[in-house]
Amino acid sequence: MNKLNSSLHKAPPLVLQWPALVVWATGWLLMLLLDGRLALSSLAMLLVLTAAVAALWLRLALSLLVCLLAVLAFNWLFVPPRFTFAIDLRQDATLLLVMLAVSVLVTVLMSALRSRALQLQQQTLALTALHDFSDSLRDAVQVLSCLPRLRQLLHDATLAHTTVLALRNDLPAEDDMREAILAGAADATQLSGLWHCLRSGHTLGPGTGRYQSLPELYLPLRGRSQHYGAVLLHTETPLTANSMTQVQALCDQMGAALERQHWQQQQQLSDQQAREQTLRATLLTAIAHDYRTPLATIMGSASALEQQDARLTQAQRQQLARRIVDESTRLRQLTTNILQLARLDAPGVALQCDWQTAEELAGTAVQHCRHSERIQLQLEAGLPLLWCDPLLVSQLLDNLLDNACKYATPATPIVLRVRNEVQGVIFAVQDNGPGIAPELQQVVFQPFQKGQSLALGFDAARHSGVGLGLALCRSVAAVHGGELRLQTSDKGCCFEFVLPHKPQPAHPLSDAA
Repeated sequence: MNKLNSSLHKAPPLVLQWPALVVWATGWLLMLLLDGRLALSSLAMLLVLTAAVAALWLRLALSLLVCLLAVLAFNWLFVPPRFTFAIDLRQDATLLLVMLAVSVLVTVLMSALRSRALQLQQQTLALTALHDFSDSLRDAVQVLSCLPRLRQLLHDATLAHTTVLALRNDLPAEDDMREAILAGAADATQLSGLWHCLRSGHTLGPGTGRYQSLPELYLPLRGRSQHYGAVLLHTETPLTANSMTQVQALCDQMGAALERQHWQQQQQLSDQQAREQTLRATLLTAIAHDYRTPLATIMGSASALEQQDARLTQAQRQQLARRIVDESTRLRQLTTNILQLARLDAPGVALQCDWQTAEELAGTAVQHCRHSERIQLQLEAGLPLLWCDPLLVSQLLDNLLDNACKYATPATPIVLRVRNEVQGVIFAVQDNGPGIAPELQQVVFQPFQKGQSLALGFDAARHSGVGLGLALCRSVAAVHGGELRLQTSDKGCCFEFVLPHKPQPAHPLSDAA
């Protein structure tokens, strides 16, 4: 594009016009060889053809001069009497005048065609550059990182040194370079012009109708609702209309991209605040509801043991004590899930990973389960070591086993299978409960959602809970680079936790470890 712009503003150097010299030399050689074999009018047509082809490379003025000299040379060499400029006014004069007129006309048309072709090629390259720049802005994580590309495109389009001022966030009340990025060089006066162009949103400088005495050209980076920067072009002459349109389009692309990123950041901030507000309100409501029941049970059982101890049988005391233990376990699990979910949702969460064996993780989860007698553990032989946070993975398995025991048919077995596949080690918890309806299979992984809606014979007391277990499990799987998936059948639900493979350590864990 740089070469094309220079070719439109100044004539091509003589060294680039050598094809025209070759064309004229070839044409004259053919006319000399065909002299005496063709009529004079045929030789004249050959000269007109040579002039038309050579005009593709010659400047217009030089091409017209060459045509005039060619007609005079044709008269000297081929028109009788030869080697004189004397002509027969009745025949040869008409031929020579027609030759000159046609040569001039063809030369002018070919020159205009060449200029138009160069303009179309420049426009095509400009559109391509604009499209590529738009793609780079769309794919950029930070739009401000595209400022060097914008400067290069503007330089290619105008052959001028470029300086760009772009805002980091919102427009400050006063000119403050801490709120902007400056790409390129600018003195105090030029910086003042950039800020003025940014705030006004108008082009300034030569050929714009505003501050035309300025030696530089200023263009705003315009968005739909406001402006996000300005460009300074150190031009020596005013830009053409096409160049002005092109550079303003590039500036508008950058302004629109900055505005889009600004609104995306505002939207993300608003969404995050809305999610935090909703989570806070829902959490408070859920805690107020789900903490009240176990606390009331604990207080009632403890009060009965305190006030009626003498009148209670041993079996009644054990039943009250077991109820206190069960409800305390529920409170501990609920509190742990809430704290871990809040931790995993925080940005930059750090895991305490170490090499673990799948056998130990699965065995610990079974031992911690309140209904461990119902769980069947099936381990595949030759399982690899796992790189994970053992506390989080244990909590994930605890939640899956607790859910399975809660929703499965009472007294039926729960199967925990651990197998090794290509995508990683899979911990699968299979129950024989009522299953989950298809429309709820993704909803159950969201906080404060439970999958009991379509379960027949649903017991609210036995299935009480705030609905954080599966949400925590999915978050734990995600921070480990794995996934938690659900498979349902007529035999119940199967939750599968996939933990990706890691390169095995050089020294396997010892038995003591």
